[in-house]
Amino acid sequence: MTNVDTHEMVLIHRVIRREIGQLPTLFRSAANDRARSKVVGAHAHEMLDFLHTHHSGEDELLFPKLRERATLDPELMDRMDAQHALVDHAVTAVSAELPAWTASADPAAGERMATLVEDAMPSLIEHLAEEEEKILPIVSVTITQKEWNALGKHGMTAIPIPRRLVMLGHITEETDAAERRTFMQVIPAPVRLVYKLIGQRQFRRDTAAIRG
Repeated sequence: MTNVDTHEMVLIHRVIRREIGQLPTLFRSAANDRARSKVVGAHAHEMLDFLHTHHSGEDELLFPKLRERATLDPELMDRMDAQHALVDHAVTAVSAELPAWTASADPAAGERMATLVEDAMPSLIEHLAEEEEKILPIVSVTITQKEWNALGKHGMTAIPIPRRLVMLGHITEETDAAERRTFMQVIPAPVRLVYKLIGQRQFRRDTAAIRG
């Protein structure tokens, strides 16, 4: 079996670190500003769904196969599960407050959501780093390309079709030239063209509105 190139997940992790990590600042920036809370709320909803789907894909499609096929450190896998549970609890709590806050820009609700994210970030950062260091090398020699592709398709289900071009912008934002070239090779040629003609501009417009 040919080893799977798992670097795509490293790129996804960069998006998660960056976009989830900036949510507390964004929530606080929209206090009493309902026009801004609508922009930030939509972005937060999109990224929280993206994170939740990323984790559910690992729980359903990746970790069970690793447990079946590889000799794993039980403490490592227990940590992976515990970190998922902690982060998912925060995602659920923030998501419950998000619709009302998006409409009201209530400062107290924004502060609660900001604190929930801040409290979860150390576990999320530790989880992503340990996954890259210890899990992905096992994945590359244990999971088939077909199974890896299925995990990627699952991740994209969190992104509505009209928003997928924007997500390409998020994924490629911090790539170097070689990473970007390799990643874009797996994107169908028509999509690459539409991204070049439309998606890049939409991504820049969206991020300018979000980040201020």
